[in-house]
Amino acid sequence: MADQRVIAPCSRADASGLEIDVESLARSRTLFGPADEAFTGRHGHRVPWRQYLALFIWMCLLVAQYLLTRLVCQLGIPDDCVADTDAIEVLQDLQVMFTLGFVLAILTGVHLPERFAYLFCFHRPQPRGFFFLLLFLASGPCFGALGFVPVLQHLSLTSAFLKGGWFNILELIILIFGAVFILLWHFCCAFKHNSLKGFFAYSLSRLAVWIYYFCYLAVAASTSGVRVHLHHYVVAYLCATLAEFNHPVSLALLAIATGIFVQGISAYEAAPVVQKRGLFVIF
Repeated sequence: MADQRVIAPCSRADASGLEIDVESLARSRTLFGPADEAFTGRHGHRVPWRQYLALFIWMCLLVAQYLLTRLVCQLGIPDDCVADTDAIEVLQDLQVMFTLGFVLAILTGVHLPERFAYLFCFHRPQPRGFFFLLLFLASGPCFGALGFVPVLQHLSLTSAFLKGGWFNILELIILIFGAVFILLWHFCCAFKHNSLKGFFAYSLSRLAVWIYYFCYLAVAASTSGVRVHLHHYVVAYLCATLAEFNHPVSLALLAIATGIFVQGISAYEAAPVVQKRGLFVIF
C-alpha cells in the first residue's frame, strides 16, 4: 500500500523520510542564534530562581559590609567617619548601594550559576569562597585604617598633593601603574579567552560606564559655580566592573573593590560627584 502520510505545506522531508518543519526552524532562530522552540513560545520562559537567589545573596553581602563599616566607625575607623544617622539619608545611601550593586552583579556575572559557583566555592580542593569573603569583609575596615598610616594620610588626586614633594608623586605613580596593570590584565584576559564578540561585549559595556562618568565630570568641570568631588566609592566601583573572570586576580579585585565601594557609602555617604559651589577635584 502506498504511503498515505501527508506532509504539511511548510514542511519538507529529508533523505531519511523525517519531516522537518521549515517554518518552525525559521522561528527558532533569534538574535543570539538557534533557540529551543519549547522555550521561545508562549509560556516558554521559566523564572530563573537561581539567579534571583544569587542576587539576593549578593545584596546581603553588601548589607553586611555596610553594617560592618558602621560598626568600625564607632571605633574611630576611619578617623573622619561621618556616617549618616538620619533615616532618609540612610535610605538614600542604600538606594545608591543597591542600584549600583545590582548593575555590578550583572556586569561581573555574579548572578550566573557558573560564576557564582566559582566565587562561592567552599569545598576542597579550592575553597575560594572563604578567600573571597575574607577579602571582601576586610577591605572596608583596612581601607579606612589607611588614614592612620602617615605616608598615606593625605593621598589624593589633587594639585596640592602633587606639590607636597617627590614622595607624594612617587605614591601617585605607583597607584597609577597598579591601576593600569589591572586594567590591561583584564582586557587581555577578555581578548585571550573569549570570542571576538565576547571581547567587544566586555570592552564596550565597561567603556560605556566609564565614558558616562568621564563626560559627567568633564561637563561639570566646565560649568562655573560647580564643585567636582570624585569620591573613592565611585573609583572603587569603576574598578570592580572589570572583575568578570574566573581567575584569582579577578576574584580578588571584585572582593576588594566592592568592599571599598560599600565602605565609601557607609562611612561617609553616597554623595554625588557634582555639587554646586567652588570647583575642585578630590579622591
